[in-house]
Amino acid sequence: MVIYREFKELKSLAAPVHWAVGMFDGVHLGHAGVIAAAVKGAVLDGGIPAVLTFRTHPLARVRPESVPPAIMGEDAEKFALMEELGVKAVLSLEFSSRLASMSPEEFIGELCSSCRVAQIAVGEDWHFGRGRAGNVETLRLLSCRYGFRVTAVPPILQDGERISSTRIREAVREADFLQVAGMLGRPYRWKGPVIHGRQLGRLLDYPTANIRPGCGLQPPHGVYAVRARVAGKKYGGVANLGVRPTVEGETGELLLETHLFGHPGDIYGREMEVEPVRFLRPEIKFPSLEELKSQLARDAAHAAEALEEGE
Repeated sequence: MVIYREFKELKSLAAPVHWAVGMFDGVHLGHAGVIAAAVKGAVLDGGIPAVLTFRTHPLARVRPESVPPAIMGEDAEKFALMEELGVKAVLSLEFSSRLASMSPEEFIGELCSSCRVAQIAVGEDWHFGRGRAGNVETLRLLSCRYGFRVTAVPPILQDGERISSTRIREAVREADFLQVAGMLGRPYRWKGPVIHGRQLGRLLDYPTANIRPGCGLQPPHGVYAVRARVAGKKYGGVANLGVRPTVEGETGELLLETHLFGHPGDIYGREMEVEPVRFLRPEIKFPSLEELKSQLARDAAHAAEALEEGE
């Protein structure tokens, strides 16, 4: 998959392009429906299935205080999911002042002058252009001028409600991971290389594999029953997401510390995926390391029970 950063870079695309357009934060099932429409169009008519998205949320330009937290912190993860859905090219634009000032007609005109547009697929409630003045009807009018097809994709429902990034954020904040997975179409998970910590878990007889959880949306700080994958093997475990107030005060770095059930061996530097299954308790500061150690034993037992119930 090829990543483009500016309209002018699209000149290299010789074939007609079927665009899925949107912010696509989280690449949830609703987003996947829009992307699938573009991919299907490219398969049926020939051409390149592509995504047009933005590196920064449009609200950052006009109402920065209203920008919602990103579900995904890394573009690379979002692009990888798009590639799995069949996307061959991504135009990831910076939402600059110039872009924000474009009328709907100017925005579509710039896209159509940069490549051969065969189709534009969007959610049926999509708005675009200066002041969000453009909508699907605007897009259909412009399609007559420029000769592309418009596909307006209706929302995907879960339990009778529209799947949206807002609902996913609420479910993550509530640690409702079944709900999150149902809307994302995949489990919520943390991923990153295992890094060295202070070795405190080892001293407490609960060694941990530590990763930085990333800058995306996080559930509440606390202890979770988890499933993990590292070095080609799967493990159950118990994990703490937080800043370790018992030993670090309130200024510690945010880490995910996972005690794996089993003996993974030396996994430093290896990529690890951790899927939270159940929230067990909030992170708290203990009066002593001995009390922390006693609680870790209870946490591990509760996590094992939760994982067994979930099987």
